[in-house]
Amino acid sequence: MVYDVIIVGGGPAGLTAGLYTSRAKLNTLIIEKKETGSLIMAHKVDNYPGFPMGISGKDLYKLMKEQTERFGANFVDATVLDFDVYSEENKIVKTDKGNFRGKTVIIATGTGNSDNKKIKGEKELLGNGVSYCATCDGAFTKFMEVSLFGQGEEVAEEALFLTKFAKKIRIFVNASELKCNQEVFDALANSDKVEIIYNAELVEIKGNEYVESVDVKIDGELKNYSTAFAFLYLGTKSKAEMYGTIADLDNHGFIVTKDGLKINVDGMYAAGDIRSGVVRQVTVAVAEGTIAAMEVIKEVLKKK
Repeated sequence: MVYDVIIVGGGPAGLTAGLYTSRAKLNTLIIEKKETGSLIMAHKVDNYPGFPMGISGKDLYKLMKEQTERFGANFVDATVLDFDVYSEENKIVKTDKGNFRGKTVIIATGTGNSDNKKIKGEKELLGNGVSYCATCDGAFTKFMEVSLFGQGEEVAEEALFLTKFAKKIRIFVNASELKCNQEVFDALANSDKVEIIYNAELVEIKGNEYVESVDVKIDGELKNYSTAFAFLYLGTKSKAEMYGTIADLDNHGFIVTKDGLKINVDGMYAAGDIRSGVVRQVTVAVAEGTIAAMEVIKEVLKKK
């Protein structure tokens, strides 16, 4: 499946964009984290037109989502891990629920955090054994024991890539199964180098100058594993780590856009609170979702 547009974020900007694109008959996917976001957390919204007595943020979100769903937008509850926008014609949005391909992408994730909550030791050892990309750093793992943490296609494919280099690969899955392509799973399961460990929660990454071991809870029991690399697919990247290679960012990690809310990569846009310098209000997010959607509609229809 290649979507006409993938919208990252299910807040007012993302839902408005999805409303416009799906109503224009574009195959639309909205990737969201359920029950999160500043709108849902708002006790009462008194300055959104059309509700003279005000409305709770949660109720306004539900109404927006219902309207977007009515026109056929698809939704998935997932954590975005990375973007691959250079390797093929379509953009790839990598998540813990699989990789999704789209002709265009709108980033509408809201303010987020300038520095997402890290695992203990992650920030201190980043670049010294902590990595978010096995295909980037795999060549450095020759004859080493390495660990991967997370769920989905991204983890499975990256682990399979590491079998070319590492002598031992442990995949710590934060669920009771590894959800990925069956052929990839079979290749991992049949590899003497690979061990898959389920119901695992990474607690701490340990080491002095470089990563030396990890503390992991397995079914609630704390265990320590020796490892030289910890590849993380847990959604702990900051905005700068997530968007810095595809967009210009301001000093606080917010995305700087061009005319039409475009970013540095063709076919990619940003809207709402994730943008630099905007007035962060629901009305502004809705307006920018509209603008981004109109740009996407024009781009996709031209290509068709």
